[in-house]
Amino acid sequence: MFAKSFKGLRAFYALSAGQLVSTVGSGMTRFGLGIWVFTETGDTTAYTLLLFFAIFPIGIGSLFSGPFVDRLNRRQLLIWANLIASLSTLVIALLFFVDQLQLWHLYLALFVNGIANAFILPSLDSVSPLLVPKEKLGRASGLTQLIQSMETIVSPSLAGFIISFFGLGATFIVDFITFSASIIALFLSDIPQVKNQSSTPNSNALQDFRAGLQYIRQRRALMYLMGLFAITMFLLPGVAYSLVTPMVLTFANETTLGFIISSFGIGSMIGGIALGIWGGPQKRLPGILTALTVVGLAAILIGWFQNAVIIGAGFFITGVGFVFIMGLSRVIWQTKVDPHILGRVFALQIAVGVLSQSAGVLLTGPLADQIFEPLLMSGGALVDSLGLWIGRGAGRGMALMFIIVGIIELVIVLSSLASPFIRQIEEQLPDPTIALSDSDVRPVNLS
Repeated sequence: MFAKSFKGLRAFYALSAGQLVSTVGSGMTRFGLGIWVFTETGDTTAYTLLLFFAIFPIGIGSLFSGPFVDRLNRRQLLIWANLIASLSTLVIALLFFVDQLQLWHLYLALFVNGIANAFILPSLDSVSPLLVPKEKLGRASGLTQLIQSMETIVSPSLAGFIISFFGLGATFIVDFITFSASIIALFLSDIPQVKNQSSTPNSNALQDFRAGLQYIRQRRALMYLMGLFAITMFLLPGVAYSLVTPMVLTFANETTLGFIISSFGIGSMIGGIALGIWGGPQKRLPGILTALTVVGLAAILIGWFQNAVIIGAGFFITGVGFVFIMGLSRVIWQTKVDPHILGRVFALQIAVGVLSQSAGVLLTGPLADQIFEPLLMSGGALVDSLGLWIGRGAGRGMALMFIIVGIIELVIVLSSLASPFIRQIEEQLPDPTIALSDSDVRPVNLS
């Protein structure tokens, strides 16, 4: 039906363009549904559950999606997973248009959508080394990070404009139009298949998952990278994202909060553009640790000063640094992990990241309310000591948590630099070779 017009690097760009358009459309729908929940219920818990069901199923689904990503045709898997994700949105749209939409419908649809994304995300990451030359993977990773940041920047403003003039139903229509871009790109792109050398004819998905886990455990360098990724997700999207809204609202209004949150998205966009043009340093781990140092210092800056402009600048810097941390880390995995097992590895990484982020979100509230905020309130243990430096009163306990996050990140950097093993981590992982399937014997240029 469709001729495979795009191969190699052109296929990667086609998939990225389709993903960008589709991601913005999906982000508009999620933004619109959030407004709908607030309007219909006025219940904060209902809204936070919406966020939970948008994120957590990706982590759960990623625990079992990896073996299927490596076993099945990745192009076909991406097509079917995108269709299922779109089908869940179609059901919500139909229920909305007939005025039968309820909260549990949203939660169920988001759960299905999250499971579909648990197959889509590792599939996209694992096909990049098959399409992009090795020396250009850094730029490709920057483009991937840029696409993710564009959802944060573009989707809310577009959705707000469309909803104000045409209503929530119009965002569903736009979502389906943008979704078609991703499907068309998949049909037109040629994605090589890789021999699954880690599976035996009689192995099952659970055994394949264990093989992926064992692959990482046998390589200390990959264990370190996975641990660094988990801590980063716990501290930044987990703890920091949970703290920014309540901390800022103790001294500023919602407009200022919007400016500060947007500054992170703008920083992510600029970081993605920079990484996409530059490609990053040849030694990626030092680049990651440098970015983590900058992010740690920015976190201390955010906590130290109760000033919206300084906090906004800190989040802008954090956005740039976070892109380099995630982008350069992705390139190491793509260049150092055997392609036949890469789907499982990326799926496991997504599961670890989502679960770490969820743990940060769950722990932050109780820690702030019960421990850190009382320390710097009237009569608190740190009012007459640390309070003289960073301030006292509502929000300053959360500010202290930001400072602690920054210090933890700097300690991670220093301890990593002190270890000869970690400093030479990329040299300890040889570049893998690729064996294409017998039905797909075209050469793949990784050099």
